[in-house]
Parts: sequence; structure tokens; C-alpha cells
Amino acid sequence: MLKEEKRKKIREAAARLFSEKGFENTTTRDIAGAAGINNAALYYYFDNKEQLLYQILEEVIRTGLEKITEIEQSSRPLEEKLALILRIHTRGAVDFNKMKLLVHEQRSLSPGHREELKERQRLYVNRLIKVLEQLRARGEMLDLDLTVCAYAFFGMVSWAYRWYRPEGKVKLEELSEIFYTIFTQGIYREQKPEAKKAIKKLKKH
Repeated sequence: MLKEEKRKKIREAAARLFSEKGFENTTTRDIAGAAGINNAALYYYFDNKEQLLYQILEEVIRTGLEKITEIEQSSRPLEEKLALILRIHTRGAVDFNKMKLLVHEQRSLSPGHREELKERQRLYVNRLIKVLEQLRARGEMLDLDLTVCAYAFFGMVSWAYRWYRPEGKVKLEELSEIFYTIFTQGIYREQKPEAKKAIKKLKKH
């Protein structure tokens, strides 16, 4: 247990430094110093810096996947499933250090590790798609490409780390509600004829 606590402390220190300085510009000595251990001891817990980055990102995706899989496979109403999946992803997205790494630093991984994470991410996206498929089958959703819809939501939320500040006027729960509303209802209070006309014009160009 003590060893895993130390590993967690090192991962947290590394995530912060990778986010602040970038993976390439962060040394193992930097990480060891931030974690309160000597540089040689770092290699007792991790083989190298790349493995450390991989374990940080793998933990983020695995934890999120476990949560949304439980929701998608539960007996909850579809609307509740969708709301919970969107809320969980929003909560995960405001872990700024790790989300920044997930968006920008996967390129620093070995090809094998990149492919493993891509496969887990595909499973992650598919959980949301399955819920959307059921909503569309019940006639409660527009006939839109579900893969585009899923990636649109994850893209919208995943970039929140660039601008969202927890100490600001919009709190986390409100942020989650705003994302949910935009994704499920759009920004118009009603289905405005002007909006429909604008979409039709876009289709002609």
C-alpha cells in the first residue's frame, strides 16, 4: 500500500510538471525533486519517463471508462444515463493537468502505448454512442451522425481546461449543466424558424 501511495505521489508530481513545462522539457530529476525522492529512487517505481506519462494517461481513461460503462449498462432511464455520462466527463475534464496531457502529449508515447490508449478511447466514445443510438431508436433524437455527435461533445468539454477556472463565477455543477443543455437542446429557447432557414442555407453551400 505504501508503494502505491508513493507511485501516486510521483504520478501527480509528474502530471503537474508535464503540464507546466511539457513532456520533453521535464527531466526525471525535476519529477523526483517535486515528489520528494532522489533521482535514482524514481526508477524503482517507474522504468522511464515515457512509462510514467503512459500510466498517468491510462489511469485517466480507465477510470472514466469504468464509470461510464457502469452507467451505460445500468437500468437507469436513458435521459439519466446521458446526463450522468456528460457530467462525469465534465468533472474529469477540469483536472487541468491531466486533460492537457491527454489532449496534447499522447504523441510523446511509444507507438504501442499510443495504440492502447486509442483503443480505450474508442471504447469510451462508444459508450456514449450506444446511449444516443437508443434515444434515436425511440424517436427522441434528430437523425444525426452519432459518431460526430459524440466527438463534438467530448471535444467541447475536453478543451475547457484552456479557459475554465474553478474559482470563477461559474461553478463546476453549473458548467456541467451548461454543457448538457448546449449538447441536448442547443442555445435557442425554441425551435426558431430563422435557425432552420440558416441551416438550410448552409446545406446549399
